[in-house]
Amino acid sequence: MRAVWGLLGLVVVLAMVGVLARKSWHAGQESLARQTQSVPAGHNRAPEAAQVGDQARQVQQQYRQQLASALNAQRPVPDQAQ
Repeated sequence: MRAVWGLLGLVVVLAMVGVLARKSWHAGQESLARQTQSVPAGHNRAPEAAQVGDQARQVQQQYRQQLASALNAQRPVPDQAQ
């Protein structure tokens, strides 16, 4: 009898989680639909994407330069004590 109540409780909890997940999913889909509808049909987002891509390339180039300079920097040689 105890196992039946445990199983029944598990089924109830899973049903509640499923309902909440479905509500969350539909809310996200509706929000996405509203966002895409608010953008005018003639609006072009390509320049924004190009700017982000250019910024990403600049950051990558700066990182590579700094990494190369750090790897090529001479380390000080400690004096050998005799």
